[in-house]
Amino acid sequence: MYDRRSFLRRGLGLLSGGAAGALVGRLATASAQSGPDGAPDTLHPPADPDRFRLPPSVRQFICQASEPNPSACGWWSRSDPPKAPEPESVLQAHPLLSVYGRSFGVAPILGKLGALNSFDDLERHVAPWVGAMSQLADAPVMVAPHLIYGLARPCHSADDTCMIFLDASGVDLIEDYIKPAADRDMAVILDSQIGRLKPTYFIQRMIDAGYLAFPNVHVALDPEFATAPDQNMPGHPIGTLSASSINQVQALLARYVREEGLSHKKVLIVHQFVDDMSDSWSMVPGKQNIEIYPEVELVFDADGFGSPAAKVHKYNAITSPTAYPQIEWRGIKIFQHNSRAPWASDTPVMTPRQIYGLDPTSNGWRMWAPPHLVVVA
Repeated sequence: MYDRRSFLRRGLGLLSGGAAGALVGRLATASAQSGPDGAPDTLHPPADPDRFRLPPSVRQFICQASEPNPSACGWWSRSDPPKAPEPESVLQAHPLLSVYGRSFGVAPILGKLGALNSFDDLERHVAPWVGAMSQLADAPVMVAPHLIYGLARPCHSADDTCMIFLDASGVDLIEDYIKPAADRDMAVILDSQIGRLKPTYFIQRMIDAGYLAFPNVHVALDPEFATAPDQNMPGHPIGTLSASSINQVQALLARYVREEGLSHKKVLIVHQFVDDMSDSWSMVPGKQNIEIYPEVELVFDADGFGSPAAKVHKYNAITSPTAYPQIEWRGIKIFQHNSRAPWASDTPVMTPRQIYGLDPTSNGWRMWAPPHLVVVA
């Protein structure tokens, strides 16, 4: 009966006629050596293992046949891959200023972005905002076109998704927006109004299209237009998005960031203007159960138009650190005067100093803390 070391020496002797045989002969000899106490020495790798190009399976066999502890054989068959660096925060380094709308030159009634025609127009329009915000935040501001990627529309049938996608209407998001934005150190926000689809559907659609592989692309969800099966008009009544659904979206984004080794975290914006802290119900049921994912920066954006006092009240409720201590990132949406939708404008528009809580509203209210995101519509 052979022990495994004798078996190794005998079996490898059959290969001793060539260079490989010379190597395995040395390995067999090394495997039979014993230490002073009679215990077998651990087999050590050769000084230049790349010189001997045996298949990994053969090298693993040699090691396991001679090593009492097979788990010690990893040094020949594999090496641990270098640990990927942690994805960087977006919002810690930069306040985010996004300009909302369907796309450049399209449907100005939906937001200021539609009244602009190019990235040059965008830069000119936001220059006063960028100057004020960068001074107040003492940090460089990151600008983003905030595209309504998934636009809710009236439902035509019981199985209708009630959605129109921007990239299905001839827009090349990568060439027309994502790459030009990256060239200008801008982000891009892809916003979805949900309709009758699951929120995770939009994230997976963006992943499959390759949009989220770009580090400057982030996402937003708008519960207002989440549409029930028996509802034909998105937004009437106002929709909701549960905390569990938001957590599912975060989990999908977090897994994608980890698996792809992305350089930056993904920002997830959730618009909200009705909350338990300010109203008798919430657009985000179970908001106290929101979870935190290290790869995702979740921003609750105080949406809705109105007076500065009303907006401060909503913002303080929606981002309340007492009610929602786990929520770190905050945003507010500012509705500039829109001649095509004058009823959907702030009156008057908050000043940057009011937005940053430095100046009170006319009734003496202040923002409890400055936002990390300002959405201009």
